Amino acid sequence: MQEETERFDGWSVSLKHSRLSRSGIRSLLMNAMPQSEGVYRRRYAVQIFAMHALDISKAEGLNHLFRLPVLAADAEQPAIAPSLYRQLEKMAVRVLYTLGLTSGEVILVSGGGDRKYAVEKVTPLAHLEDQRLQRLYKRAEREQKRKTAEERENTSTLMLGMDPEFIILDPRKLDVVPASLYLGREGEVGCDAVHGEGVTTYPIAELRPLPSPDPRGLLVGLMRTMRMAGEMIHDRSLQWLAGGMPKPGLPLGGHLHFSGVELTAELLRALDNYLTLPVSVLEAASSQSRRPKYGYLGDFRRQPHGGFEYRTLPSFLVSPLLTKAVVYLAYVIVSDYHLLSRRPLDDDDRIHRAYYAGDKEKLRACLEPLISDLQSLDRYKDVEAYTEPLFRQIREGNVWNEFRDIRPLWNIPFQP
Repeated sequence: MQEETERFDGWSVSLKHSRLSRSGIRSLLMNAMPQSEGVYRRRYAVQIFAMHALDISKAEGLNHLFRLPVLAADAEQPAIAPSLYRQLEKMAVRVLYTLGLTSGEVILVSGGGDRKYAVEKVTPLAHLEDQRLQRLYKRAEREQKRKTAEERENTSTLMLGMDPEFIILDPRKLDVVPASLYLGREGEVGCDAVHGEGVTTYPIAELRPLPSPDPRGLLVGLMRTMRMAGEMIHDRSLQWLAGGMPKPGLPLGGHLHFSGVELTAELLRALDNYLTLPVSVLEAASSQSRRPKYGYLGDFRRQPHGGFEYRTLPSFLVSPLLTKAVVYLAYVIVSDYHLLSRRPLDDDDRIHRAYYAGDKEKLRACLEPLISDLQSLDRYKDVEAYTEPLFRQIREGNVWNEFRDIRPLWNIPFQP
């Protein structure tokens, strides 16, 4: 924690503001929002520890010297709505993560009439002086140590899952055919929603193979759902497209699911640096346009079953080679992330900037040490047959084609 605090302190306000802005986070670090006459600005001080909110208080006054707890059982103010709680917690976690921190206070301020919040101030845990907050964090730290000790004794098995997406295109009209015409909303093969202005549609197809404790089992399940989709989408003249954004306005994701492992900031950072960075070098230009609204670093969602999904990657269904490499690399990274310590996205702001700008040359220059770290793992010998082809593609400077029908690559029947 000392290292991350020193790095944060060494960054200029301008650099912090830029990291937040390019990541799609509204930042007021460079120009604090005035308390405009007649406009009430709601401010909340959110305390984050281990990817969770410990406390959310109303921050009164421009100097934030007075905090009125809204979550405490004896608070005079009513508890905030669960939806607002989740919104503030998610944003504060994302702010700290983007600035290379794991714990601390984030002051969020409303934009006036809208429901969006902006970052006004960030304070690392090491710099918090309030005694009540210090007691709160110390109690949370003791609880975290207890949970860590229990997990070391726990023999639960790592489980892998995924739900990559694709779209269906009519090649004659170049129009997207809603997946809901062929697929239901539930099940191993289904459709995903897109929310517009008061309208919800289901244009995106989604494959949801059953979870598996090993990469091979998950890939077998994926192939099964591919064949199921081929039977359900019976019009073989239609094309299937994957990648990041083969059709403007419809970003696609390749979400990976994990359970049996604790969600931590360090695990997310390992996935960002050792998985997303290599994949991003192969992206088509259209795929990069997902960011920063989608595909931002450290994007995750907790699942009701206790696991989580990593949501940063685009849909890797563009080829079996990429899909196999992503699944096997994810397995190795999640299993041994404590041995993977390089963090170019945090240590070098040029790499962070290059990721969001799609500057492949800058990104490619930092990959070889990351690849070497992966190859040095004992577990790597079991997956190298599936991952080395990906690294060759990177070294050769190849880029995927997300305007190509994926069915021939996956041996799904199609009509030329």
